[in-house]
Amino acid sequence: PGPIAAGIAEAMNGHRSVRRAAIVAGLCGAALLASVVAVPTRKLSDTRVAFDLESAVPRQFSTWKVDASVVPLPPSPDQQAVLNQIYDQILSRTYVDEAGRRVMLSITYGSKQNQQLRAHRQEVCYSAQGFRISGLERLPLQVGGQTVSGTRMLATQGRRAETVTYWFTMGDQVVLTYVEREMAQLRYAMSGYIPDGYLVRVSSLSADVEASHELHQTFATELLSHVPPELKRRLVGGL
Repeated sequence: PGPIAAGIAEAMNGHRSVRRAAIVAGLCGAALLASVVAVPTRKLSDTRVAFDLESAVPRQFSTWKVDASVVPLPPSPDQQAVLNQIYDQILSRTYVDEAGRRVMLSITYGSKQNQQLRAHRQEVCYSAQGFRISGLERLPLQVGGQTVSGTRMLATQGRRAETVTYWFTMGDQVVLTYVEREMAQLRYAMSGYIPDGYLVRVSSLSADVEASHELHQTFATELLSHVPPELKRRLVGGL
């Protein structure tokens, strides 16, 4: 009975795996079909208040201020060309607090998050610039009084170690997985809109992963309490 029961259980698990794979494939296929058949013609951004990130994101708040002496590592020319296609705005700053702790902030905005032009996963972008990625994990983050589905990782290149925390939004929701992004795009496409989206990335030059990630969440929470409420909603999903 033991081997028979185990065999039945294994078969049932196999069927469930196949069923899950079929559901995912169906959802992705529906999103692809929508991108071809139900091609949206209007941009969601045209129906919303526009923000200039340079002026909307404060240069000084709480115990933090912009450190003009530190410039974030610029992307390669090839990467910059891709970024210019995907994003309408790119904000890159380094902040320092009263204790001398530094974090690098990058907020990018794209008014057209479609099948061709979408924010890229940061582990892919860092790898393309020669970084080795480790400690990659996707998990809920507590920022700005909201639970956000985000990604954390450590990127190393030679003696440079950069701990990174980031998340995406598409329209009015944070999207983490490929399926979530496809479904969000499908939902907007069926309504006739091309969604916009933000990529929020906070990083620091440290190999102390746990301490850095804790600092990132504290920094992001303090930052979000000092941006316009509507921009905060865009950056962490609908509230």
